[in-house]
Amino acid sequence: MGDVADSGLSDITIEPDLVVLGMSAASDQEAIDVLAHRLRDKDYVKEEYVQAIKEREKVFCTGLALDEACIAVPHTDPIHVNKQAVAIGVLKNPVSFGEMGTASDKVNVQLVFMLGIRKLDSQVDFLGGMIDALQGKGRLKSIRDAASAEEVVRLFKRYLEE
Repeated sequence: MGDVADSGLSDITIEPDLVVLGMSAASDQEAIDVLAHRLRDKDYVKEEYVQAIKEREKVFCTGLALDEACIAVPHTDPIHVNKQAVAIGVLKNPVSFGEMGTASDKVNVQLVFMLGIRKLDSQVDFLGGMIDALQGKGRLKSIRDAASAEEVVRLFKRYLEE
C-alpha cells in the first residue's frame, strides 16, 4: 500500500502505546472496549467513540478470515475521531467476532486492528489497502508472534508501505 501519503492518511498514528500484546478478552465487545479506551485515553478519539464503535460492531461485523489468521477491523463514523490512529490488539486467546458481510457467521479472531480515520472515503481506502497488505505470506503470523509493541509497529508500517 505504498500510496498511504497520497490517500490523505500520511498523518495516521501507529505507535507502540496503541499496541496491546497478550490482550485478554472474553468477548468481541471486551476486546473492542480495551482498544477503544486506549485510543480515548490518548485523545485520538472522542468520548462517544467507545460506545459508537461497540454499537457499530453489533450491526456491521468486522471479523475476517484470512489465510494465516482471523482478524477484526472495528471502526466507526469519522465524526468520533480527533486524530487519525490505529490501535492493534494481539489476543492471548482467540475471541469470536461476527464475520464481515454475514448476519450469523463467526470467526475466531487473533488480531484486532481498530481504526480511527477522519474521512469516510479514506477509511474505506485504508481498510482495503490494509487487508491487502496483511495477506502477504507470513505477515499476520509475524505480527501475532512479535516480541514487543515496537516490533508490531515496525512490521505493520513496513507491510503498509510495500
